[in-house]
Amino acid sequence: MLPITDEERARAASCVDEFSRQHATDEVLHFDCVYRSHDFSDTRMVLRVKGKQQDYALKIDTLSPTSGRLQREFELLTDLSQQFLQFETSRVVHPYYLSPGHMFFVTEFIDRPTAVDVIHNSEDDQVARIYRRAGAWLHDLHGCQPATEYEFRPRWMTDAINALLPFVPPHVQAAGGQMAESLENSALHLKGIPDTRVLSHGDFHGQNLIVGKGEMIGLDFTEMREKLAVYDIVDFLKSDIFRDADPSNVDCSGILKLNKDMFFRRYRHPVHMGILDFCIRGRLLKDWLASWHVDHSCSPYEEDRRRRLGDRLQIAFQHR
Repeated sequence: MLPITDEERARAASCVDEFSRQHATDEVLHFDCVYRSHDFSDTRMVLRVKGKQQDYALKIDTLSPTSGRLQREFELLTDLSQQFLQFETSRVVHPYYLSPGHMFFVTEFIDRPTAVDVIHNSEDDQVARIYRRAGAWLHDLHGCQPATEYEFRPRWMTDAINALLPFVPPHVQAAGGQMAESLENSALHLKGIPDTRVLSHGDFHGQNLIVGKGEMIGLDFTEMREKLAVYDIVDFLKSDIFRDADPSNVDCSGILKLNKDMFFRRYRHPVHMGILDFCIRGRLLKDWLASWHVDHSCSPYEEDRRRRLGDRLQIAFQHR
């Protein structure tokens, strides 16, 4: 469990007490902090609240009363929980309570591994099944409202990559510059091509998808909005870098062919594969350059991630 200050504990206790009074069907026993935002560590955290009947996730954002962030997410979650009733193997966490002041809300807490837990720690065949099940869940989400078409605009990605290049070591700058040039050339051929735009999760990494018993459960919809479907797919597929890979089994996007194929067994909305591959390479390159930033210190986990990103990028750009 994560440490919290006395002030944070008092605030959390007040939120838990309010929920306990309003949700009288269960008795609260205790709570712990299980998540703190990296970028907003002073304002955002998640508690695991232990009840006699079940556990709850209590999500706090002290700035939400002004920003409306949690209110919007809770309303989306409430709507999605109803829409997902039509699916047999896909659902979202069940929402229970939104505070009148909009500083916190409460959902069920599901004590099951996330997709990332399985991808990092399981055998290849089990990991492949997770990619297939993730594709099915995302297919269901992207079908919750009619899709539209939108012209692909790659400039934001290439600009972001080029902005990182001056702030990395010389050997990384040289290799990354060549990769960035290759992406620029690809962008010229992809710019303006129409692709599928949907109501997207917005932060669809593997920690926001829980592996249940016979079902996949989505959470954290604060970034949900309409955008190209490929961006959600990229967010999930990029976790594949944590799998050891023979170069012959990796395609031009930098992703293992098997896991990418399994994802699209159940994800069937139309996607331009050239745009998808471009976006995956661009995201891997952006993440790799960011990890080499001169002001960025790496933990052992981040050093391993940086090495894996570099290895996959070498394979991906050799295909070009």
